[in-house]
This record gives sequence, C-alpha cells and structure tokens, in this order.
Amino acid sequence: MSITLGIDGCKSGWFALWQNPRDVIQCRVFHDLSDLTNFFKNEGPLTIGIDMPVVLDDSIARKADQLARTLLGKKASSIFTAPTLQMLQQTTYEATCQLSKKQFGKSISIQSWHLFPKIRDVQAALHLEQLNLFEIHPELSFRAMNNNEVVLESKKTTEGFLIRKNLLEKHFITFDFEAIRHQHLKKDVSNDDVLDALAVLWSTKRILRKQACFLPEHPLKPNMQIAY
Repeated sequence: MSITLGIDGCKSGWFALWQNPRDVIQCRVFHDLSDLTNFFKNEGPLTIGIDMPVVLDDSIARKADQLARTLLGKKASSIFTAPTLQMLQQTTYEATCQLSKKQFGKSISIQSWHLFPKIRDVQAALHLEQLNLFEIHPELSFRAMNNNEVVLESKKTTEGFLIRKNLLEKHFITFDFEAIRHQHLKKDVSNDDVLDALAVLWSTKRILRKQACFLPEHPLKPNMQIAY
C-alpha cells in the first residue's frame, strides 16, 4: 500500500497530513524526514508533496520560482528564492550572503536563510527510495482551487483564513479543522500550517491523478518544478 502526504514546515519540524482508507484525515508532527520515513517504514512507497524547494539549480532564481511569482501576482512575495547547492553548504548567514553577492550580485534574505535547515533535510531525503518528493506551494494550490484566481486576503486575517478553509472543505468532506487543531499546540503547529499542509495534499493527489500543472513544464533538471 502506498500513502500520499501533504507536508508543511512548522515550528516543531514538519506537519504532515494524509488520509486513511476511509478518507479520514490523519496528522502528525515529525522532527525530520528521517523520522517520517521510519514512522511509515512498513507502509510501502510514500508520495509526498512538500512546501519547500526540492531540486535546486546552480543559479538563482530558478525558473520555477520566477513562473510561480508571475502567477501569484500581488502574492509573489510568498515565493522565497531557492538557494543553490553551494549556498546551502555555507555555515553562516554572512558567508552565504557573500557567496550570493559574488555569484549573483545580491545577498539573500534572512527569511530565506532560516529555511536552510529544512531545505538541507529535504536534500538528505532525496536519495531515499521509499520517497517520491514533489515541491508544492500552497498559494498556487489555493489559486487553482479558486478558479485560478489568487486569494489576495492574507491567511493571517479571519477573512483570508475562512476563504482558504472553505476552499479545502469543498475538496475534503471529512476535513474538521477544529479536530486537527485540538491535537497540536499552537506553539508547535499554527493554523496556517494546517491549511497549507492540506492544500499541499490536494495538489499531490492531483499529481497522482495526472491533473496537476507544473512550473515549468520542461525543467532543466528532473523534478525541478513546482506543482499545483
């Protein structure tokens, strides 16, 4: 049996959602992707959608990031520039910025730097045969659910939260936000993490049904794409 998961980074690691054979949504926090694979080690192959860069380029910005920003328009700032592998090998923010300036003429944001540990975790998991990893951005997923209209309202506002929650409820009839919310402390898993992980799961299921779109359609490296 194979399992399909949607994963979003959270303060305590990775927040993962999947459906059991009765389509009931299950969830769990994993410290890292090795922890996740050990948990599912007897379940067969895992198809994972994850809100994190998966295949990195030798330059920045990747075509995938550029195309995603174009589609999201006013929400383009939600797409962080993926680092190169060489940048990922640096041990300090200052060294990374120096390398980025030398190679590409500008430094990286501190927000991007804070994603490096999770990007490294993804890179370490790429060789695992049990995993089939796809990069997915939740705002592109919400756009696709919303008749290809970007949801401009911030997910931090009540209106933005409810719009996204209502979109998800149309596709997951067993989705009970409060039931999931009660399983995790907000210091570990935010409301955003719940919505984003489920949006990622939605797009991952579209990949398996061959309904997903990919940015770009023909990448320079295999799987160096963002799906939605």
